[in-house]
Amino acid sequence: MLAVVYALSASLGLSLAIPPGFATAFFPASGIALAALLLGGRRLWPGVWLGSFVTNAPFLFDATTPARAVTSLLVATPIGAGATLEALAAARLFPPWDREAGAPLGRVLDVARFTALSAFACSLTSATFGTTSLIAGSRLSWDGFGSSWLTWWLGDAVGILVLTPLLLAAARPRQWVFRGRGVELVLHQLALQGFQLLLLSGRLPAHGPSYPLGHLITPFLVWAGVRLGHFGAALSVFSVSLVVTLGAAQGATPFTNSTTQTTLLFVQVFVGSMALTTLVLASVIAERRQAEAALARSRDELDRRVAERTADLTESEERYRVLVEVSPDATLLQQPAEDGVFRVVYANAAASRLLGLESTSALIGRPTFDFIPPGREEIARQRLRDALEHGSVGPVEGRVVRVDGSLLEVEIVLARVPAGRKHALLIIFRDITRRKHIEEQHAALYREAEESIRARDEFLSIASHELKTPLTSLSLKLQGLARSLRKAPDLADKIAPSLDVALRQTRRLNTLVDELLDVSRITQGRLELRIEELDLSAVVEDLLERMQETATRAGCEVRLDLEASVVGRWDRSRLEQVLMNLLSNAIKYGAGKPIDVCVRGDGAQARFWVRDRGIGIPAEDQERIFQRFERAVSVRHFGGFGLGLWIARRIVEAFGGTIVVVSAPGEGSTFTVTLPRG
Repeated sequence: MLAVVYALSASLGLSLAIPPGFATAFFPASGIALAALLLGGRRLWPGVWLGSFVTNAPFLFDATTPARAVTSLLVATPIGAGATLEALAAARLFPPWDREAGAPLGRVLDVARFTALSAFACSLTSATFGTTSLIAGSRLSWDGFGSSWLTWWLGDAVGILVLTPLLLAAARPRQWVFRGRGVELVLHQLALQGFQLLLLSGRLPAHGPSYPLGHLITPFLVWAGVRLGHFGAALSVFSVSLVVTLGAAQGATPFTNSTTQTTLLFVQVFVGSMALTTLVLASVIAERRQAEAALARSRDELDRRVAERTADLTESEERYRVLVEVSPDATLLQQPAEDGVFRVVYANAAASRLLGLESTSALIGRPTFDFIPPGREEIARQRLRDALEHGSVGPVEGRVVRVDGSLLEVEIVLARVPAGRKHALLIIFRDITRRKHIEEQHAALYREAEESIRARDEFLSIASHELKTPLTSLSLKLQGLARSLRKAPDLADKIAPSLDVALRQTRRLNTLVDELLDVSRITQGRLELRIEELDLSAVVEDLLERMQETATRAGCEVRLDLEASVVGRWDRSRLEQVLMNLLSNAIKYGAGKPIDVCVRGDGAQARFWVRDRGIGIPAEDQERIFQRFERAVSVRHFGGFGLGLWIARRIVEAFGGTIVVVSAPGEGSTFTVTLPRG
């Protein structure tokens, strides 16, 4: 199809060729070939070559001899190659554009590139190939080479300038049809054609080569370039080019000269300059419209963003206004007045209530120092200066004077806020009168509690000492009585059991008194340690010998697992106190069941643990049993003050060690003590 269209348009162009008939002033086939490759792709190039060959082969064919016939075909082949290379190069150098949405040649730079490269530069290929082939085939003499080459080159360039923009614009109707100027386009074409017919008719008052009336067509081209877009401009250029070229062939144009060559040269220059000017004008208008559209979009986007930002600021301002108005804290905004004094310019409802005023309007314009207690003005000025310099101050406690003269305890925060070229100060007062009253009550209660604890500890210390003296005397008397009974066997059988019970209860009472004394010492920070080098295994073994009778009486088998020698530096009496407490608890809560006592050395540490198989301790009580006066079971079933484990932990911690328990109800308990050897 391209070959057919190319051949028909080329034949039309060659019908207007100047003698000897090989070159024409207007060659539409070159513009059609470029448009086809741009719209359909460069893969259509064979159609260009075939169309050129079909056009030139019959025109050049000479059948007088077989050799001349073959030469005619050989001459037509490079002419087709030149036309094909021209179209391919022009398509390759054509300015890029958005083939889906944008119009080609929409910018002035695109028109300049198209004119210089695609039209005039690439047309050199076809003109050079064509005229050289004609000379080589003896179809053209060297005398006619220059004029034929120039006409060929300008004819192809004019064809590209005139036809390609029109076909590209027409291929996308949505770019030009539905723009509200269809009627104007029709009227413009009617007026343009009417003027051209009048111009060619020779009826104008002044007509001839001395009167360049052809340039009177310019207003119509300006009209097209300014008002009718790319398609209208390209259509007008094509119309004028076609009419002027046909008129030149008939000798009826204002460009008619003494020779046909000169006439066609004038026509080519006129058509080329007219096409370039009109296309540039259309591109300028298109760029302006695009810029105006982009500016309108930017303005609309800016208006939208300004509206959104204004709405956000209004909403934010309203939100913060509501927050300040409903805030229970008094808020004042003050600015320096003309006299340099900071005066209130805004106050919320809480401020008027806090200062004892009926409304916030009574605060406006008043100096902030009206509410500062006498003698505190300099401190207030310093805080104002600090806030202006550093941005904020507070919270700090202070006092304000209400309108009735009463003082109010407040917490004050000052913050610098921008206010034009100067700065304003935001002052927030929070009434802390109730908080101060509660703090004073808490302080009084704390002092009372401390006094009560001190009195309790003093009472425990005194009571323990007072109880210790008669208990010691009673214990000595009972021990002396026991020794005397050994000399009177007849009385021993009657009195010994009761005496044994009395001695055990005396020892138990003595232990309880010792615990009370330890509580007093520990709470007052008077727990003393006499550190010496000891063998932990020997200490455990010695203690178990003394407690063997108690364990046997409770039915507990004590099984020892002692490392040969675990030496460290500890207080023997306090270490025995911890061991005795753990063993006593194991015997008390695991009566009738075996008890395991183990001692191990572990590098810089020593460990021992006591495991019973008694009632066990619930998980929620395992931390509580190490607190003072706390127990895991009811005092109705097991006696004691609940101080043993608390004292044991304090002693172990004084050694720098730890004591932990692992237990489960019904499965017994394991208490593990870890001590540093140093």
